[in-house]
Amino acid sequence: MSFVTTGPGMLTATATDLQGVGADTTGEHVRDVLLVALTVASGAVDAISYFSLGHIFSAFMSGNMVFLGFGIANIKGHWLPIVLALSTFAVGSYVGLRITTRRTQESGLWPPRMSLLLALVALAEAGFLAVWSATAGHPPTEITYVLIVFFSLAMGIQTAAVRSLDVQGVFTTAGTFTLVAVTGILAGTRSRAEMPRLVGVLAGLVGGAIAGGLLFFHAQSYAPALPLVITVLVILAGRTMHRAPRRQAH
Repeated sequence: MSFVTTGPGMLTATATDLQGVGADTTGEHVRDVLLVALTVASGAVDAISYFSLGHIFSAFMSGNMVFLGFGIANIKGHWLPIVLALSTFAVGSYVGLRITTRRTQESGLWPPRMSLLLALVALAEAGFLAVWSATAGHPPTEITYVLIVFFSLAMGIQTAAVRSLDVQGVFTTAGTFTLVAVTGILAGTRSRAEMPRLVGVLAGLVGGAIAGGLLFFHAQSYAPALPLVITVLVILAGRTMHRAPRRQAH
């Protein structure tokens, strides 16, 4: 921020700089809303995955690690689909991280790489929806493995994309660290300015699970459309965000 002299020993910020600060604050709010929206999508993905793909998760890998232990011990469930979900999620994360590494020169609250990565997420979600629709929402076991690949790949890429933004306490595919961050605010170790974003992410995860679960039980054929629609809307909104600085520059 630059200042101009208005009198002896007095400095005042220029109007342009004050507008810039306001624009940054607005941009952060918009970014946080988009992150909450992505969390809603991942909550819906996990609800659909849990109820239709053999009681596993496509986003919440910590839960899958526990389920893997159950499967190996022959306590409950099978370990093969869980390993498939874990490995495909890891592949998605790797792809996302490689893309962000190659495009580190991009800056801003919502850099162009987010549109690219989320487009890959949308493609995987669209693939899930296409296969789901072809089986009328009742995939046989063999097709279930294909669906696990689509959703887990999408969530791995989304996780890498969101982490590239370096927004503390937000993963969009898991809520554990976000909950810890909220308690950090209450304990006085984090800024209270983070609270709306963190609470929004936790609420979005629960809300997405509710919406995805209700759609699965009451409109099963259309359930996977929810995360896809949300992702596409986030892509469109994000593109307007990284275009805004160019318009302001003129």
